Amino acid sequence: MNEVFDSENINVEYRKDDNIVLVVLKGKVIRDDFRTPMMHAADMVLRHSCRIMAVEFREEPGLNENDISWSKKVLLSNLRKNGLETLILIDDGGLDIAGKCADFCEDRFRTIVCRNYEEGKKLAGSGADSSSGTDVSGAENADERFASMTREEALEYMGLDADADIKVIDDRFWQMSKLYRGKDDPESVKKEDEISAIYDIASGRRDRRVEEKIRHDSEPKYFGRYKSDWKNIIHYNWKNVLLGAVVAVSAILVIIAVATNTRSGCSVVVFGHMYLDDTYMREALVAEGIKRPYIGMADLVVPNDQNIPQQEYGNETFNAMFYTNPDVLISDKESYGYYFSTFKDLGPLYERIMDGLTDEAKAGVVPVYMTEQEAVEHTNRLYREYGVGDEEIEDPSQFSDESVLIGIQIPDEDICLRLGIEAKWMSRKTSLVFGQCVNSTNDDQTVKVITTIINAAFA
Repeated sequence: MNEVFDSENINVEYRKDDNIVLVVLKGKVIRDDFRTPMMHAADMVLRHSCRIMAVEFREEPGLNENDISWSKKVLLSNLRKNGLETLILIDDGGLDIAGKCADFCEDRFRTIVCRNYEEGKKLAGSGADSSSGTDVSGAENADERFASMTREEALEYMGLDADADIKVIDDRFWQMSKLYRGKDDPESVKKEDEISAIYDIASGRRDRRVEEKIRHDSEPKYFGRYKSDWKNIIHYNWKNVLLGAVVAVSAILVIIAVATNTRSGCSVVVFGHMYLDDTYMREALVAEGIKRPYIGMADLVVPNDQNIPQQEYGNETFNAMFYTNPDVLISDKESYGYYFSTFKDLGPLYERIMDGLTDEAKAGVVPVYMTEQEAVEHTNRLYREYGVGDEEIEDPSQFSDESVLIGIQIPDEDICLRLGIEAKWMSRKTSLVFGQCVNSTNDDQTVKVITTIINAAFA
């Protein structure tokens, strides 16, 4: 039975018989309407060990710059980590998007541009052959006389100039092969294989495979296997070693973080379900005279009400960073309630922080207050949702009802994005809370770091 995720403008389907994930873009999509289905597609690739994904463009999706950037930095990276090798781009309407996708995907995957799913499947070598790792493209099934053919000769065979681009080559391949496609007679099958072999050479795909094999064979060997082979082994067996590695990684993180923290001018820990590019924050702190700022990230999924695959080492990473006594904690709005006890009351520093902010920054931030009772009630709700035993449920009345200033919040997502932080949530926007770690002993440093980072966001 095929697995399907369907939304208004994107359909994602795992085709079991072909072992291919098919994504159909039916209309314009932005942000969550695009990212959520595509992350489901990436998850299907991992869950079913697919090496091939097909994307059919029925209309220009109209992606904005943020979505394009997210695709390049996040989606393609996840697909590659999840084992994807071949990307089929299906376009029967002459849309620009297919060519653009091929351009920036080509160095990450084997890319195929075609007119329909069946054609792409044939070129990719899908089904059982694909799942066993054997490439059954036309170049390998055609007569041996094509093995020594150069790209220039293949283009000449197709009646094209030597400088023909991939779109022209694709169009010509379609014209040449459509006369034989779908016919069962031996002559048509032989001719179609021949044209596919020529196309494989003319498009440069054969030469790239040869180059990749040469690169692979030149890699160093460890215990009888090539370096990239070990990467694949680790990738497909990561669950078996992850739990054992968590403790070791966490211990190493503690050692490194402590050693780094002694040399750093400040320490900042970002935690929550977010992406982090610390370049902008780091540059802002350095410009303020803070040498070698340490900025760490822990991916924590709280609450997990959207069935997001858990980062099993997220809590261990956070624990390791927490015990380095950071000056500042930066959390998403979903996480701070659950981690209430890691924050120190920022009330005594509030006026100093506000005095250090620019007028624009002051207008764009809000204080976040919470009581111990509210924190316990929040945690109890999460425990009940996840089915934790009653022994974990605490009585809120036993805790203080006095409001504590948890931190300073930036609710505007665009401002948060300027700091290089973006939510991974499927349907929640980025919102950041800046606070002081309960273990921090340097109030002056906390004030300086918070005001510097927030001012940089509004600059």
